[in-house]
Amino acid sequence: MSMLKKLPLLLLAIFTVSQLSGVETANAQDGFFTDAQTLSKGTGTLGIQPVYFTESEDGMLMFRGAYGLNSTVTLHGKLGVFEDETYGGGHLEIGLASEPSSSISLALLAGVHVWDEPGLKASLIASKRWDQVSLFSGLSYEPIFYENNTLGPLLIPVGIDVHLDNSSANLVLEADLAANDDGEFLQAITGGIYFYL
Repeated sequence: MSMLKKLPLLLLAIFTVSQLSGVETANAQDGFFTDAQTLSKGTGTLGIQPVYFTESEDGMLMFRGAYGLNSTVTLHGKLGVFEDETYGGGHLEIGLASEPSSSISLALLAGVHVWDEPGLKASLIASKRWDQVSLFSGLSYEPIFYENNTLGPLLIPVGIDVHLDNSSANLVLEADLAANDDGEFLQAITGGIYFYL
């Protein structure tokens, strides 16, 4: 089965497991974990991302996958676990500008996630690459829909994405800073590694 067919199945499995598991889930988010460059058509990545939430002093381990649907759209799926807590989500990354034809790379992210309650992700990410190093930042609005309330966390992710010489791997280090009161419980320090397939 091709990678393109596997990722939608992975997303479906993530949502099914998170809905049927019946476990209490964590306050979680996954940041950007990459720069604003979309993947080329047919290119995939797999990654692992530890996340430390500074407000709750708790953590989660994210497993991630991405696949380039075409030269400007990348599909992302992720599953987060910590003890009996789970997080599942997916988003589309839509490239608006890309280096080297533009001075910076710029992309929109739009997606959904499920933990205790469903939530959305709407983000704008910008990045600048110098050789093997890319600096990225942006704004991420991640509303969470509780039964009687909606929170509107607004985060400012800031990070670095470094390609390792002579390998198919990138290292990422990121800080997700709260831009409003609702975002404080999602502040995080995260990092990890992803591999091109």
